[in-house]
Amino acid sequence: MTIRYACVPVANLWTAPEKVREVDLPSLGNPEGFHDWLGRMDLDRRKGLYGRLESQLLYGEPALVLEEREGWVRVCLPRQFTHKDSRGYPGWVPAAHLGFTAEYHRAQEEGPFIFVTAYRSHLTLKKGETLTVSFMTRLPKMDEKDGEVIVLTPQGEKGRIPVCDITVTHRPPVTAPTARVETARRFLGLAYLWAGMSSFGFDCSGFVHRVFEANGVSIPRDAGDQFRFGQKISSTEELLPGDLVFFAHEAGRGAIHHVGMAIGDNRFIHSPNTGNPVRLNNLADEPYRSEFCGGARYDGTEPLE
Repeated sequence: MTIRYACVPVANLWTAPEKVREVDLPSLGNPEGFHDWLGRMDLDRRKGLYGRLESQLLYGEPALVLEEREGWVRVCLPRQFTHKDSRGYPGWVPAAHLGFTAEYHRAQEEGPFIFVTAYRSHLTLKKGETLTVSFMTRLPKMDEKDGEVIVLTPQGEKGRIPVCDITVTHRPPVTAPTARVETARRFLGLAYLWAGMSSFGFDCSGFVHRVFEANGVSIPRDAGDQFRFGQKISSTEELLPGDLVFFAHEAGRGAIHHVGMAIGDNRFIHSPNTGNPVRLNNLADEPYRSEFCGGARYDGTEPLE
């Protein structure tokens, strides 16, 4: 088993190569193809991602390679905890979207790192090429000059990113739960994307995963696991801002299918579903009142194993 790193701003993690549709083909190409793909999909095609797309990797994120087949790589994502595989979230990625250099690999062990804390940022590479990278992209810091931080890219070359868009640390510090609410509010109006893990589009669990990550707390990738590993909250009266709230089929008694984050006054923020962007709702609203099945609290000390 070897390790490689995402070398495009957002790499899709597919259920299987055979699940890719014709409309998805641009996303398999160069970095600009990802944006073309997003722009091509109407509402029905976005809904059609269910059962096809599993998750996403951000630029520089590691993947453990399990198998290679005809331009594709089967991987696990060690930074995305799941019950599906103890090694990380499983799926398939185009081989061209992953790379490896010894220098970048060494830098991953040393730090410090820049974390993109802006909604999005622009990474300038050699010859002026620019990549638009997502919130919570992490790259090794090399230097700082003229209002820019010099970073090492997965391709082993240096790039520049504005100081105002990042924070430098080995790991984001654990903040007060109310800080999670402030972070989440920045994404109000962002379009939903099934399996989305970037600020180009989140699904419900990907949204809270990145918000918690930005505030120093590691939580699992999917809603069911997020419920399982947090400190349980049984009623809405016990909820505090920054807690997770969960919703299940069969009037709250079945399988968990949705997650949001409490913000106070019986309200929560969430990325609802295809066609509905990140927004606020009241827990008394339907169907949320009927489907509420509990909450979970994370303080950053929970073991994910």
